[in-house]
Amino acid sequence: MRIKPEQLANNLASKLNSLYFIFGPELLLVEQSLSHIRNTAKTQGFDDRVSFEVDGNFDWGIITAELSAASLFSPKRIIECRLKTGKIGLKGSKALTEIASNLPTDILFIVSTGKLDFAQQKAKWFKTLDANGTIVQVWEVQRDHLIGWVANHMQAEGLNANSKIVEAIAYFTEGNLLASMQEIQKLKIAYPDGNINADEYLKQLNQQSHYTIYNLVDSALSGNSEQMLKIYATMTDDTAMPIILSSTLYREISAIITMSIELQQVKQVESVMESHRVWKSRKSIIGNTLKRLPYQHLQKMLLLLGRIDRSIKGMDNLNVINELRTLLLTLSGKTPWTQ
Repeated sequence: MRIKPEQLANNLASKLNSLYFIFGPELLLVEQSLSHIRNTAKTQGFDDRVSFEVDGNFDWGIITAELSAASLFSPKRIIECRLKTGKIGLKGSKALTEIASNLPTDILFIVSTGKLDFAQQKAKWFKTLDANGTIVQVWEVQRDHLIGWVANHMQAEGLNANSKIVEAIAYFTEGNLLASMQEIQKLKIAYPDGNINADEYLKQLNQQSHYTIYNLVDSALSGNSEQMLKIYATMTDDTAMPIILSSTLYREISAIITMSIELQQVKQVESVMESHRVWKSRKSIIGNTLKRLPYQHLQKMLLLLGRIDRSIKGMDNLNVINELRTLLLTLSGKTPWTQ
């Protein structure tokens, strides 16, 4: 049975099943679902937990032995199985199929992984988990839903979800839900009564975020190459920067390309930005970018980002730091490509 993450609480309140499978591209939301299941299980006497990290060389016999072994601490046990990928091979597929079909009554078996493609969701092991347990599919929070997501989580923490604060958090942490949650937790500590001093917080946030990926991208989109290079120089020692920056640029440029295509038909920049829910604070930047950068240049940037992504993963040989710098300069209009 498949359910959405927001249905999990009611599902657990009704009945704790013996098998859960949580998967999706947004790891924070996967972790939140796992925590809900564990907490519910603990209230029902599942005090002993064993966790396994599963890769392509994993010995599935270890889990089989664990399922049949008696616990010294609790008659009810949680066995977690974290798949590094959905490609678990023939042995893994056979083992998961057998485990899911023959779970002992005193075992809560939880499987989790990241994104699965359509073919993997058609595999026998997936269908067996679906038939014998509860599947929670987590979706990535899209940018037009991000403000609502932040607002809902602030309210859940007892915080007054002021629209300016919500928009600021969503903007400065876009693409990183963990950072969003950390910012919300900091607000909860700073304002225990839930009433946030908006001016004070926004000033503090702007100071903290002076050198962030999003300031970097906006500097490039604004055509401010000098500021962009200054910010970029402060980030080159961060090993995670290329991954975060390339994915952020890909999202941003893809969205601008979509708007650029629509602009050919609608002819009104403001109307196009409204339909894509561009935040008021960014309308000037995005509007100028749409007027300044030709569609062909934006497409070439996406192609380069594809090569940069492959190089980050070791599948191509570009100098990632230099290529990202060149791309940002091109985005700022400093070194425009010729068609």
